[in-house]
Amino acid sequence: MTDRQPPLAGFRHHHSDDELRAYRRLTAEQKLAWLEDAWRLTVDFLPKHRLATYQRFRRAES
Repeated sequence: MTDRQPPLAGFRHHHSDDELRAYRRLTAEQKLAWLEDAWRLTVDFLPKHRLATYQRFRRAES
């Protein structure tokens, strides 16, 4: 008998080769715009206390 823990459940996502090729064709500006849009969407759904914590980290506060 071993003390091994079962694998943790989590999120996995796979991108096809075509999706990766399409991403490579984006300009740096397009990639940054996508990243900013993703961050804004995330912020919309973050609990207020978590957002405040992230903002403190970004300002290098403890």
